[in-house]
Amino acid sequence: NAACFSVKLIEFKPSPLFNDVSLGPPDCSAYWLVTQDGTRIRVGLWKANTQKGTVFICPGYSEYIEKYGKTAKLFLEHGYTSVALDWRGHGLADRLTSNPLLGHVETFSDYLKDLDAVIFWAQNFELPKPWFVLGHSMGGAILLRNLHENNHFNAAAFSCPMWGIKLSPALRIFAYIYGNLARFLKLDKNFAPTRSEKGYFDESFEKNALTNDPDMWFYLIEQITKHPSLKLGGPSIRWVNSALNETFKLSKLPSPKIPCITFLAENERIVDSARVYNRMKVWPNGILHFIHSARHEVLMEDIATQKYVIQKIVSFFQSNDQLNNS
Repeated sequence: NAACFSVKLIEFKPSPLFNDVSLGPPDCSAYWLVTQDGTRIRVGLWKANTQKGTVFICPGYSEYIEKYGKTAKLFLEHGYTSVALDWRGHGLADRLTSNPLLGHVETFSDYLKDLDAVIFWAQNFELPKPWFVLGHSMGGAILLRNLHENNHFNAAAFSCPMWGIKLSPALRIFAYIYGNLARFLKLDKNFAPTRSEKGYFDESFEKNALTNDPDMWFYLIEQITKHPSLKLGGPSIRWVNSALNETFKLSKLPSPKIPCITFLAENERIVDSARVYNRMKVWPNGILHFIHSARHEVLMEDIATQKYVIQKIVSFFQSNDQLNNS
């Protein structure tokens, strides 16, 4: 098919992976992939010596492969290979507008082409099975849609998934109207209101909505300081409009049948917690864990929290590793 043809053309050429700031497992590599629509993305691989299985990591908005080096190291301690990707417009993947700091996408379904390319690459690389998947924030929305359409994974995990964006009802209505008007006027490639080239890490640690842990905060700051090409600022009007449309549509779908474990932070200020609760109430074989005192990035909290979350995920994956969804 078209996806396979376009990925084959690039022949999985090596790409940079900044493991000096990622601090992931030493057996690491990265590759360029070209998606069905011709967009160049990047995939990263941290290999384990065992054949226990592979965890595919779907990052959140403004994230990149290197951010999950420490997560990959924790999975490696349990014997798992890890894969992560740069979505289009993120990390070292193709940026989609003339301003590389503007987070933009034409439609959320485009992200599915990125995940399709990674799956095809993984099949060609014969990465160890069973395959599992972890989606954080925006990656959780993309993954939920993917799970309705594909069955490559034995089980799924979500970290504070963006199944809705945290907005007041009035602001949500305004955002819909404003976004649709901006599309009509062709102004939708501008930054969304109150957003700019500044990213999450341009604010102070005290005000940040991501983590309580200063060590992890400065670990992430160092990554974009040493490698500024990884940085992304605020989203475009079209990105917000597309995200609101997609998360609304997802809220109306039934839950996939795949076993699922989800983690939600107590101090969540970015995604809509109610949407997560509502989804997990009706997810067959679904488990919801509430992480007390945590902020949005539960996998970027202190090391004790990280190990707790990864242990829960691994135990859940192991209890579902006999399924054959692929």
